Amino acid sequence: MTGRAGLVAACAAAAIVIAEAAIFRIGVAGSDVPPLPDRLVSVLVAAALLLAALLAMPRSAAVAWAGVTAAAAIGTVEAVSVVRSLDAVATGLASRDLTALAGLALTSGASIAAAYAGRRWRDGSRLARAAIAVVGVGLVATVVGSISAVVAAGQPGADPPLAGQLTPLRLAARIGLLTIAGGALVGLASDLGSPARRAFERWRADPSKPADRRLWRFVELLADELAPGRGADRQRAVEAERARLAADLHALVLPELRRAAATAEAAGLPSDVQTDLRRALEDVEQLMHERQSIVLDQFGLVAALEWLAERTEERSPLRVQLELDGAVPDRPDAVDPSVARAAFRIALLALDNVVRHAGATTATIQLAADRSSMRIAVVDDGIPVGDPDSRNGRGLADMRAEAKASGASIQVSFDGGTRVEAAWPTL
Repeated sequence: MTGRAGLVAACAAAAIVIAEAAIFRIGVAGSDVPPLPDRLVSVLVAAALLLAALLAMPRSAAVAWAGVTAAAAIGTVEAVSVVRSLDAVATGLASRDLTALAGLALTSGASIAAAYAGRRWRDGSRLARAAIAVVGVGLVATVVGSISAVVAAGQPGADPPLAGQLTPLRLAARIGLLTIAGGALVGLASDLGSPARRAFERWRADPSKPADRRLWRFVELLADELAPGRGADRQRAVEAERARLAADLHALVLPELRRAAATAEAAGLPSDVQTDLRRALEDVEQLMHERQSIVLDQFGLVAALEWLAERTEERSPLRVQLELDGAVPDRPDAVDPSVARAAFRIALLALDNVVRHAGATTATIQLAADRSSMRIAVVDDGIPVGDPDSRNGRGLADMRAEAKASGASIQVSFDGGTRVEAAWPTL
């Protein structure tokens, strides 16, 4: 039970351990005990971590598991330390009951840590599975040690332990705390491994941040990987701003540019002025469609690519073909909006590169899809420009950024022309 139900159970167990630690701390009395607010600091920290885990649960199970494990660890340490401090004064049934409560805290904390470590058992490597197995052995040893401590504490006539003596409870506590620490480390390594690799790849492909902020940028990307909802919210905000900008360009800027171009042509102004106005008009249209394609939103990806091919042919000598392969969806809502927008922008940027730099005569947009994946490629017969691994070109960098933001892989190859291909594992 390591899914959402397991996480809920872990939160409940951690809450019990923290409540037990709070009761112990409040109930302890004596001249050498700190004032009440001071003795509850650790318990309050554990409660805050548990609350943070509950808040993170809908967005990131990894963050929630880390928080609940840390909370349980603090609660366990607090509960066991109070019981150990009473070894010299508690006897008989009181000693047995206190030891049982300490054993419950140890078992609960170790169980949560073991569940955290083992939640990715199926996807783990041999080394990871070996580490999880060691944590499992530690959990069993903690349970056995706790039971032995309870049995030993219930023996009639048992003398209080001497200072520094390794009692069954102290041995169980050491095993349990080592298990909790080991489980937390294995769980963190498992949760951070793949996200850190993905964040590192995105970090390397992002040339937009200045050098003195690149480390902070990596931290931001890692946070996005650990909490996917965080990046999705930001992406939705970006898309909304793009839509607003495209609407403003369409409603305010384009009409003025078209009127200016028509006036220049009617007035017989020099040809270079007319050419500059037409180029400015084309650049604004290009910017508008990079931000938000009205055709894409209203009629879907296939229609938008057909429009893009026709528009490219109208504004350049390049001949563009559209090839559809497989069960390509033609409904506006058939493809996830973020995937459709990324595919359209990658095709638009690739064709713009071909028109501006490649000197090609023909280009082909290839769109293939099935029930589980989609691929788009732009192939031309022009002169290869740059290096496929180069990130200095703005067009290639923008295409890579679009692919990464939508969960696609992208490849650029040069063989008698240029081929830009992006693939999404799921629609």
